[in-house]
Amino acid sequence: MEKLPNIIIQYGRLIDPVFIFYCKNNPELKKRGWNDWTPPSKEELDRRIKAYREEWNKYNIVEDISKVLNLSFKRDVIDVFIVSGISRASSHPIIIKSGFRPKRFVVTLAHELVHRILTINKIPKVIFDEKESDTTNNHVIVYAVLKKILNDEMWNITIKPVSKYPSEEYVKAREIAEKIGPDKVIETIVKTSP
Repeated sequence: MEKLPNIIIQYGRLIDPVFIFYCKNNPELKKRGWNDWTPPSKEELDRRIKAYREEWNKYNIVEDISKVLNLSFKRDVIDVFIVSGISRASSHPIIIKSGFRPKRFVVTLAHELVHRILTINKIPKVIFDEKESDTTNNHVIVYAVLKKILNDEMWNITIKPVSKYPSEEYVKAREIAEKIGPDKVIETIVKTSP
């Protein structure tokens, strides 16, 4: 196995103002009360980021993802940017909001790293259920990998909705992954590896 990348968890100082503006001014987010939201102070952000780093270091998530998928991240470093305001995380670049508790942060970062390793290795999209959306089909593998690598406590955090507006596509993806079985989902993905 190749060397594992170092995960650098840091404040996204230059991009945070963009996300704060977006959260406070997006019409859809205004309906959810984001326009009344107050971003955390820099001191609070620093405290949260420190807690995220400490929690992250308790696990071997990067190694576990690599082993389960038999893939390499092909990177020495993966930057993870923490921002005050964002309505959802992203995997390329990895951007995660600061509003999570540390364990929720860990499962969110694990989720984004599964996307990242698949992208880096140019794994083709697999359709697990033709009736479902691309988003659902893309997340079947994410939930299969998370089911394999997370302990029960962390898995229960993973499947608990992040907000009162849960993604039905993510729920369906998890159900499909569990129905097919994580091992079979992963085997299907591994077979499509270039």
